[in-house]
Amino acid sequence: MPKARRAALVGFDCAIPRRLEALMAEGSLPNFRRLKEEGTYFTEGYNLPTVTPPSWATIATGAWPRTHGVEDYYYYVEGRPLPHRETVQAFGSAILKAETIWDRWDRAGKKALVVNYPMSWPSRMRNGVMVMGEGISPAERRFMERGNAHREFLAAEGCLSTEIHAQGTRVEFRRARGWAGLPPGTAFAEFEAEVRFRESAVPLAPAVWHGLAWASGGGGYDRFALAPAKDFAAAFFSIGPGEWSGPVELDFRLAAPGPGPAPATERGVFRAKLLELADDLDSFTLYVSGISGRSGFVDPPEAAGAIDFSRVITANDIGLVSYLGGVIGSDTVLELAAFHSEWILNAALGLLDANPDWDLFYLHSHPIDWFYHGFMSDMVSPDPATRRKAHDLEREIYRVEDRLLGGLLDRFGDDTLVCVCSDHGATPMGPIFNTAEALAARGLCSYVRKPSSSYWDIYEETEGYGYEIELSKSQAVPQKYMFVYVNREGRYPGGIVKPEDCERVREEIIDALLDYRHPETGKRPVLLAVRKEDARVFGMGGDQAGDVVYALKPEYMAEHGYGFPTGESGLGSLKNVLLFRGPGVRRGHVHARPRWLADIVPTLCAATGNPVPRDCEGAVIYQIFEDFD
Repeated sequence: MPKARRAALVGFDCAIPRRLEALMAEGSLPNFRRLKEEGTYFTEGYNLPTVTPPSWATIATGAWPRTHGVEDYYYYVEGRPLPHRETVQAFGSAILKAETIWDRWDRAGKKALVVNYPMSWPSRMRNGVMVMGEGISPAERRFMERGNAHREFLAAEGCLSTEIHAQGTRVEFRRARGWAGLPPGTAFAEFEAEVRFRESAVPLAPAVWHGLAWASGGGGYDRFALAPAKDFAAAFFSIGPGEWSGPVELDFRLAAPGPGPAPATERGVFRAKLLELADDLDSFTLYVSGISGRSGFVDPPEAAGAIDFSRVITANDIGLVSYLGGVIGSDTVLELAAFHSEWILNAALGLLDANPDWDLFYLHSHPIDWFYHGFMSDMVSPDPATRRKAHDLEREIYRVEDRLLGGLLDRFGDDTLVCVCSDHGATPMGPIFNTAEALAARGLCSYVRKPSSSYWDIYEETEGYGYEIELSKSQAVPQKYMFVYVNREGRYPGGIVKPEDCERVREEIIDALLDYRHPETGKRPVLLAVRKEDARVFGMGGDQAGDVVYALKPEYMAEHGYGFPTGESGLGSLKNVLLFRGPGVRRGHVHARPRWLADIVPTLCAATGNPVPRDCEGAVIYQIFEDFD
């Protein structure tokens, strides 16, 4: 079997095989299709649980979740009470109990480049380069944050608007006064806004920005500029309705600079889009992208010099929060997805060019997952126009990622073993399963409904967590996606179940889940419920698992996270994409037998002759090679 010189993995979060196949068949994705024709494609890729952090941890270590220690999107911190709201997001390398492929190769003197890969940050490598992977978007921190909180380098998206938006600044126009260098026009109006920057990893001081609207011709207001002072020559940009500004690069003042030589400012880049400008100024909305920084998220820090950050923005979550909040439309979501993908490709190519001696490359990109969270239900809407619009947007999101893939394939060369994969798929949102309700019906749990006061509250409701557990009245506590804990006395704060009663309560939990019938359908939503010890046979059941592990039927899920990877519902599927191309790999081969994500790492190691991580449990996929003897 010919050895590959090096290995590269490109991960597209939530890419669905059946959707990928449909888009390739219609000719929309030339680079994915090229990869499939030149390599081996798997129709049955599996992993559990079907959610982001544990899946990418498996892809990086070759170990099952029970071994690498990340068994859900959320992570239980010892000593805290059991309710779901006390958990934190599981994105940091500090909680990984298994060795990654890049750390193992690094110990052997190899050089790895790791870009925006969940579970990777902080880096432990001595030879490699890492672009922060402590969340799902580049240059953001989610590890140890509760709910869906995150911190960005430098700040999250926002807007300036005559309306009130949760992430925006409200403005009011008045007649413009005291401006220098006004452009040609017939009427001028201005506002002054103190802009506060949200969710900053490095807190930024507020900035005072000045808006100027004017009528460039004989009609109403049709142009807008944003400036740091009342001087048109100093304006960040000048745009009309529906237009994007170019990249705006400037220094942002830190809220509290550190002692000594710490800088007082951080350089950042943003873009803005004029969403609405009524000709009478009755309504106005300017979307302001997140501010993308250039330091604090590359290790070693000097490696950042190989990347030009002056023209790209991270566009975290491709504007999904703003879309669901009614600020932007789907057209802007698509544009932000393209900006996001351009940032990642720009960073990757900068590092590849600066490190021609690289041996291993790992990259993760998230737009497809964000798309399905926001639009998958629209894809099965009873309204034909809604369905058509969602399908068109899906095609364009995949095209964005196809361009990213093409840009990378051109740099990898023919001597590289390339693996393209996803971590899980998605299914349309079905009737919501409230685990606490099923347990309460048997007297095992007590809860109160939680009022919805924000987007994240509403999001938690769709995940089946729109409640607050009353610990003093609950023997069983649902947590994360697939777990129920026995509320043990002396083990958890607020525990009430005595040690001698734990097994009895656990059996009652299993019975309650399996016997429960959903009020909307009259059918059982729970596919499987077992003791955590029994879950070890499918890779779960480690220290982070609940006392009971359960899985839902796919038609009862909210996109993904709760079910077996075999699950399919509507046009969705929970299976993951898996393709290989490179030296000795069979060309044009479609492999119909199931393979697990844990098999990727040992296959990359075998194909390149490099050492296997110490905790690897997967198997080499010999069947992808022409000469697998």
